[in-house]
Amino acid sequence: MTTTTEKITPQHVLELARRLPTADQRWLVDVLGQDLGDTLPERATLDEAIDLYVADRCSLGRAAELAGVTRWDLQDTLKTRGIPIDAGNDLTTDEMDDTIEQLRHEGYVRPQ
Repeated sequence: MTTTTEKITPQHVLELARRLPTADQRWLVDVLGQDLGDTLPERATLDEAIDLYVADRCSLGRAAELAGVTRWDLQDTLKTRGIPIDAGNDLTTDEMDDTIEQLRHEGYVRPQ
């Protein structure tokens, strides 16, 4: 068995998948088509939740729920560890209100 230090890209994976026999390609499509969201644990340690978030298996908010911490606490932990935060627009209305309140508290937004 040989090992490589070359970074595996999605293009590499597709190239390898195209080399598979047709039956194996169908199996791979079936496996990849499964909803991974159902496989998340009910609870996780902070490190496990971060691993799930970094692997793009769940959102930042879901990772915080799994670890039993606030979204803000998780963001602070990620920032401390140098892990980039995906700034997607998947906030709920309550989360947007919380964001505005936190920005007010930190002096970035003036009170109305």
